[in-house]
Amino acid sequence: MASENLSRQVADQCRVVAHLATAIAKVHSDYAALIEAGAMSDLHERIGRRTASLMERLGDALNGMDATSADDDWTYPVFREAQRLFPTSEA
Repeated sequence: MASENLSRQVADQCRVVAHLATAIAKVHSDYAALIEAGAMSDLHERIGRRTASLMERLGDALNGMDATSADDDWTYPVFREAQRLFPTSEA
């Protein structure tokens, strides 16, 4: 693949990753709001397992990119509790 074509492809892939990550963020923000409002109690276990697994995979990806900082410290107790509640969710 020519350098210009490769550059275009990689830039497009970055845009797709950003688009997909934004969609994931929107869905999970909506889930959080619905759950906090008392909705979807019958899905808490399922959503909990899925989000625990997704947290692990996203955390691993960000750690691999060296993209974490002290601003992320608030997530550590959430990770620990997710690992306790959903121990089979390791990615």
